[in-house]
Amino acid sequence: MKKIYLLTFVLFIVGHLQAQNANFKSDSVNKRIPAHATKSSMSTDALQATLYEIIDQKHAVHQAHWNVRGPQFISLHEMLGDMYGELNGFIDQVAERKLALGKPADGRPAEVASNANLSTVTSEFVSDHHVVDHLSERYKTISERLEARIETTGKTDTVTQDLLIALRNTIDLHLWKLRSFNYPK
Repeated sequence: MKKIYLLTFVLFIVGHLQAQNANFKSDSVNKRIPAHATKSSMSTDALQATLYEIIDQKHAVHQAHWNVRGPQFISLHEMLGDMYGELNGFIDQVAERKLALGKPADGRPAEVASNANLSTVTSEFVSDHHVVDHLSERYKTISERLEARIETTGKTDTVTQDLLIALRNTIDLHLWKLRSFNYPK
């Protein structure tokens, strides 16, 4: 008897989810998406690429926060904690902007790993100077990619462009803070 109840419940849930999914693809929902969003995928492509990168960067910074070693440990540990927290807020904003444009956001770990196209991060302890060098390289790459996306999205979607500009400001600020650890030896 329990199996029948369980099967009935599962079928109910599956049917309900299929009905909900059909509603998301309906014309009544699509006509509520801003017109510019349906004309071009430039913004949603830029947002998705950015989402992959900043999720990957957030995890790289968090990994470094945990595993940094050396004379600059406490300074870097505390700064990196602030940095990954700031990236978290942008992850949500970028994903929600893509949703506002009528496209789903993809932050699945396997997709992030294969699409971020940033240098890999070790699972080992890392010296303070190596953390600075490695994260600086990744931040510089993200900043340069954002520059191109800012230019592209400005032609059709200034709201997305503004979000990417704000994110780039934070990325460049993080890069500046990391550069402050590069001192002559």
